[in-house]
Order: sequence, then structure tokens, then C-alpha cells
Amino acid sequence: MHEAFCLDADKEIFKPYEKKHSTVKYVCESLNKLNIKNLILYHTEDTHPNDKDILYKKEAKQYFDNNVIVPKDLDVIEIK
Repeated sequence: MHEAFCLDADKEIFKPYEKKHSTVKYVCESLNKLNIKNLILYHTEDTHPNDKDILYKKEAKQYFDNNVIVPKDLDVIEIK
């Protein structure tokens, strides 16, 4: 699990690094090296409520080789 506050293309709008947050690209590039099988991206901005999971997963797949999950608020994720 890792926060990914915004898409890399939106970093000038949201300025995540000034707030000690990350972009999807940064998280995925960093964690891809660890061969993690499932990455949950949370604590995201709210300007894309209906398609955030699609947009975040699309960017993530460019930099992360395995499964990416972008839950909606109050989603329950079962960890086995």
C-alpha cells in the first residue's frame, strides 16, 4: 500500500512533493524494483471521481509490472 496523491501529469496543479506526497509514476517506478505482486494506491485527489481508477491504473501500468488496485472510499480489500 502506498499513497499516490495525483497523476504525474497533474503534479504542477497539485504539487504533491511540497506536501510530502507522491505521484503514481514515482510510486510505481520505485516499487516496481521490489517485485511486489499487488500494489494498492490510496490517498488520492478527488478531481476524477468516476474514472480515477482507470486513469491511475493506466499510468501505473507504464511503470509497474504487476497488479494495481485503486480503491474507492469505503471499499474493503481482503488480504490473504
